[in-house]
Amino acid sequence: MQKRYLAPVLIIAGILAVDQITKAVVRATMEVGETRPFLPHLMQFTYWQNRGASFGILAEHRWVYMLLSAAALVIMTVLLCKYVSRHPLLTTALSFLIGGGAGNMIDRLFVTDEMGYKVVTDFFEFTFVDFAIFNVADIFITFGAVLLGVYIVFFEGKVEKRLRAREEESHDGDGT
Repeated sequence: MQKRYLAPVLIIAGILAVDQITKAVVRATMEVGETRPFLPHLMQFTYWQNRGASFGILAEHRWVYMLLSAAALVIMTVLLCKYVSRHPLLTTALSFLIGGGAGNMIDRLFVTDEMGYKVVTDFFEFTFVDFAIFNVADIFITFGAVLLGVYIVFFEGKVEKRLRAREEESHDGDGT
């Protein structure tokens, strides 16, 4: 493996490990619907099985979000491989998105509820606001999306300008 791929591979592997271990612990130690305190007045653990995509949407159309998720994972992996050295923020954002997306995809492929439906294990629940129950993978998907947005808005133009200037310098040095 080339050295430039080491950091993204470690990030993705770390996300997958933490995500799958935390989900396995929740499934092994809690009953569906059970709640346990975690951070008073802020967050609790509530074991929930999500049959749909984010916020339970498309629960009856599993093939749609499975296809979209798989396509997104392939596209992000291709982009990561192509642009791994472009900017650390882009590399981190794509690694977070891939790690989180793959973590939830593993559940969608291999975790089944008592009715035989494929589900994603969720367990973090805010207590101070009514919000979806989520998991470690969702956290990294969210942060990855935010970082990608920050990169696009604040850095992509500068990176493009720097790369064009570098390319022009190399052409000027060649005498072309």
